[in-house]
Formats: sequence, C-alpha cells, structure tokens
Amino acid sequence: MSIYSDICNKKYSVKKTFYIFLSYGITSALIGVIFLGFACPKCLLNMRAVGQNAGYSLLLGYSLFSFGFIFGWLENKYVAWISAPIKSLIIVLVSSTIYSSLVIFSVNWLWHSLLGQIPFKEFYARYAYIMWIEFGIFYFIALWFYARSFFIHWRKEVENREKLKRQALQLQYESLKTQVNPHFLFNSLNALTTLIEMNVPAAKQFTHELSCFYRDILQLKNKEIIPLEEEIQIVKRYIYLQKIRFGDNFTYHIPDIKSNNQMVIPLSLQMLAENVFKHNSISANKKVHLDIQLSDDEVIISNTFYPRKDSSNSGTGLKNLNERILYLTNKQLTIKQDQQYFTIHLPLIQLDNAHINS
Repeated sequence: MSIYSDICNKKYSVKKTFYIFLSYGITSALIGVIFLGFACPKCLLNMRAVGQNAGYSLLLGYSLFSFGFIFGWLENKYVAWISAPIKSLIIVLVSSTIYSSLVIFSVNWLWHSLLGQIPFKEFYARYAYIMWIEFGIFYFIALWFYARSFFIHWRKEVENREKLKRQALQLQYESLKTQVNPHFLFNSLNALTTLIEMNVPAAKQFTHELSCFYRDILQLKNKEIIPLEEEIQIVKRYIYLQKIRFGDNFTYHIPDIKSNNQMVIPLSLQMLAENVFKHNSISANKKVHLDIQLSDDEVIISNTFYPRKDSSNSGTGLKNLNERILYLTNKQLTIKQDQQYFTIHLPLIQLDNAHINS
C-alpha cells in the first residue's frame, strides 16, 4: 500500500494519480457486475439495475480503498514489519477490521435502508450475507497488500544490510590500509629505532603495543558491533603509538570504560582519532589535544584544530560511518567546527543483550 504514501507525498503526477483512482473505480465496478451476474443473471440485461449496481460498487469500493491512506499513515508511524512483525500484524488487522466493518455497514445502510427506504430489520435480514461476502473480499485484497508491504520492507532490509556490510568492510580496509602504508610504518619504525637507542624497555613496550594494535584490527573481521570498552582499548593503543611519535606536542584524555551495554561500530572511534593526525599540523607551535568524553548515549571526540594545507579530505569515511550509525540507532553524527576546535558526537548503540557476530 505504499502507493498511497507516494500519492500523499506527491511522488506521482496528477495524471498518474487520476489513472490510479480510475483503475480502482473500474475494479470496484467490475467486481460489482460479476457478483450481480452470479446473484441475478437476468439483471445484467436491465441497464437500470446495472447502473444502480455500479453506483453502489463505486461508493463501497472507493470507501474501502481509502483505507490505504490510513494504512500508509500507520505504516510510517507504527508498523515495523522487520523489527516487530507480530505487533505490526495485529495493528493492521485490528485497524482494517474496525475500518472495513464501519464502512461496509454504513454504505449498505445508506444505500439500501436510507436511500432504498427498506426497514432496518428487513435490510439486515436481506443483506447481512452480502456484507459478510464484501468483508471477505476486502480482507483478501488487504492481505495481499500487507504481504506486498512486508516483502518490500524485507527486501529493503536485505539490501541495507548488504550495503552496510560492504561499508563495514570498506571502513576496516581503509583503516588497515592507513596503518600499513609506508608513512605509518616508516614513522613507527623510526620511533622504534630511537627508543632502542635511548630506552630499551620502552622500545619493547612500543613493539608490544604495535603488534597488539594490528592483532586487534585483524580480529574485528565480520563483527558488526563491539563493546565500547574494546574500541577504547584499540584507540588507546593507537594513541600510544602516536604519542611516542609526537611527544609533548600531542596530549590526550581518554576515559576508562567498564560497561558492556554500550556498543559501537568497530574502528569508528579509531578512525575519528586517526583523522586528528591525518588532517592537523602538529608541532611545538601547534600543540594538539585530543579529548574523548562519554555520556549516556554518545561519545564526544574533540581536538584542537590546526588544519593541514596539504590534507585531502573526501569525507567518504565519515559519510559511510554516518549511514551505518543512522541505520543502527536512527541518529546521525553531529559535527561542530570553529576556529579552535573540531568536535564529533558519535551516537552509541545501546543494547542490553548485545549479540556480537564473531
């Protein structure tokens, strides 16, 4: 019944909308003629009877087809075929039952009792079975539309999941590609060489953190969400490696996390932390501070802003991350920037019983 939503949202032209309503009218009239033929074959030769039947069928048909607008409204606000199929089915069945019962009874009473001047008891005795037949026809058509709506949502859900999987793999690939590029390896090995000459225990710690960092990234394969605590550990290892490189020119604050109910997309925080080093100039004159704060429903990543002139930023990574966040939380990334600070609000995925794919 998404046709009705398209009509309400003016996705169809006036001409196409007219043809849609015309097709519904013709369908209603044909159904009426067919049943008139079954009930009274001779009546098909009586143009007056056929005309009256057509008028009755159009009144009833358009009244019942108008439920599509109600269903379109319900579908947008209360129906969620994928996440709550049973609840959605109950909502549409109850609403369609109430609506169709009122419409079928009202149209028949108006046509036969009020206009036809048939006493109510006689009207009900003569036309009760017809109303039950009309009720059955309506439900047959309505269930087809419900099934159609469900499969449209199901197909869209499958397409979205496949798209998000591709984006997740792309995010992991881009992050891993960044970490193994010659510049990162050169900087890490250069820092390691300096540490070996000056501080052997620190060099061993650096080597351990570097290997753990790569191991953590490789272990994230096929995971859609991970606990925030795990992601913070990855970020801490990455920040540790960068701290060795930039020394006092870079400072940071990262909170300790001990909650498993707050989830994030793998490498989402790491990517945002990585952007600090990719897109900022860091030196003795331009000291950068990274601050990560946690609230009940989001992580706030803020850094002092010294944009690099040679930095190229397509925004693809943030766009892909935002689409995945929107899909999982119905919220979006919030980005704020002024002359001093660049801040991103990353919504958390709140799950009491999180299922983590391994």
